[in-house]
Parts: sequence; structure tokens; C-alpha cells
Amino acid sequence: MIELPRWARRVLGFDATLGPPHVFAVGPQEIRYGRFEGAAGEGLALHEHRRVALDPGTFEPGVLGGPLRAPEAFAEAVERLLGGVSAPVEQASLVLPDEWLRLSFVELGELPASHESRLEILRWKLKRLVPFRVEDLRLDFVPVAPLPGQREPNRLLVAFGLEALLAQLESAFAARQVWLGRIGNRGLGLLAALRRELAPCALAALVPVQADGYSLLFTRRGEPALYRHKTLDRGQGEGQLAATVERDLRLTRAFLGEHLPDLRLERVLLLAPPPLQTPWRDWLAAGLGQTAEAVSVRHLPLSGEANVAPEEVAPLLGVASQEVA
Repeated sequence: MIELPRWARRVLGFDATLGPPHVFAVGPQEIRYGRFEGAAGEGLALHEHRRVALDPGTFEPGVLGGPLRAPEAFAEAVERLLGGVSAPVEQASLVLPDEWLRLSFVELGELPASHESRLEILRWKLKRLVPFRVEDLRLDFVPVAPLPGQREPNRLLVAFGLEALLAQLESAFAARQVWLGRIGNRGLGLLAALRRELAPCALAALVPVQADGYSLLFTRRGEPALYRHKTLDRGQGEGQLAATVERDLRLTRAFLGEHLPDLRLERVLLLAPPPLQTPWRDWLAAGLGQTAEAVSVRHLPLSGEANVAPEEVAPLLGVASQEVA
């Protein structure tokens, strides 16, 4: 199963307990590595950051990512990256794009005691909720606070990705004697990195943005309450793209108003490359009615200097600050 720990406060990064200092991030175009050191509660220092480019077409296309087209070429890229790393790596965490490891909330009645039995119920439930073959997915979950007025007593945050892709990635690292103890996505990594910023807010939003899509992660006192991931059509003109994004944001705002009517959105944190920040601030203001703050290093529990953009270091830092199950 995906190595998301069993307890929500650990999965979501609320506890200042540290796992292995090594974190890898894999995406369609590159593999990155970060090594962090520091004491719990005092901030982590980025001691090393490296990347290796991947050949175009390394992965099969797919809305959940796709299996490796050439596993040998990917394994060679892992070898090159590890060859340039200064410290031995035996245990590490892995960060995936939000579109490869999706999140969904599921409401359920009474849950059986066994974790495997709960997973079977989730598989049945997800068949009605997601447009993917549940039999092809690896999934796990953590409990979160229910929404006011929801019908069922339990609410779970579920993570799921393609079994074939995750197994290939694990095998490629295991062949180099690297055990991946935690597999998360950018959104959860960002949430963990920004927990001290979000905990005071009754309702806040994190918005990680990339050229081909964005995620919306709304939190109550730092705990996830609502998640959306949207892919974007790169062929759209800016006016059409703005209209699409603002419409989606208004629909999300209406959903929040219906299900969390007593909470006001207090803060919006935007994680985006500098060229995307200005248009996204405008779209978020129009769609959510709240001015967004661009995440900078001052928002992060980072000690020392880090010559890496916040959108690159924040998810790695968040995952590094969590405990491996």
C-alpha cells in the first residue's frame, strides 16, 4: 500500500517528528533530490539539492500519469542522480505531482476494525466517485474531521495512484538499495511545510500552480477540508483560461458557502512560478474574493540559505519534516 501513515496528524505533518532526511521528487521531465538536516521544531536546512532531466516520453501519457515507457532509461537517470549525491541514501521519501497521486474525500458509516476491510469498502465507494478503474489503483486513507451536517459519521481523506506506476518507481529505487518509506504529492507536502501558517486560520486555502494545472486545498485550523485538482488546456488563450479558472473558483466558493457557511476564508497562499503569480492573484481575487499571498521562504520552516525557488523546495521540505511510518 501507499506508505501514508495510519494517523492523520502524522500524515498531514502536524507533528514535528523527522523521518529520513532524503527526499526525491519525480515528474514527467525530471527527478530531483533534496537532503535536509535540523532539529524538530527549529526548522530544517537544505544541505543538498540536485536534479537530473528525463528524456521526453519517459512516461506513458495518462490522466493519472502513466507507466514507464522505458524503465531502463529511468533507472539510469536514478543512477546518475544518486552518483552525484554526497551522502549515502538508504531510506527516503518520494513526492509526486498532484495529478499522479490524487486526493479525494469520502464519507462513510461505521468502519470495520481491520485496515484491509476498510480499504475494500473504499474501493467500492470510489467506483462511484472517480473516473478510473479502481482495480488499477493503489490507495490508502486517513480520517479527518467531518463537515457540519454530513450524513455519515466518518470522513476520510483518500490518496490513490496507479499501482503499475508506483510499483515501477519503487522498483527503480530499490534496485539502487533505496527504500521509499513515504509516497506523497505536492499538495500534502506543501500543507506540511505551511502548517504553522495555517493552524491559526478557521478557513484557509493553498493553491499550488503549475503550467498544466492547479490544486485547491482548503483547510480548517490547518486540517484538510476540501480538495480539488484541475488540469488546464495549454492551447487556451489567456482570456479563455482566465474565464475557465474563475468559473471553477466561483463554483468552489459556492460549495464552501453551502457546506461551511459559518467560516470565512481568512487566507489564501499561492505557490506558483513568478511568471504565473500576477494572473493567478487576479483570478483568485475574482473567484474566491480573497487576495492571495505568494509563498516565499519566510513562510517556510527553513533555516539557513536555500538557493532554490519556494515552489521547488516547499513540497520536499514538508515531506522531510514528517515521520515515516
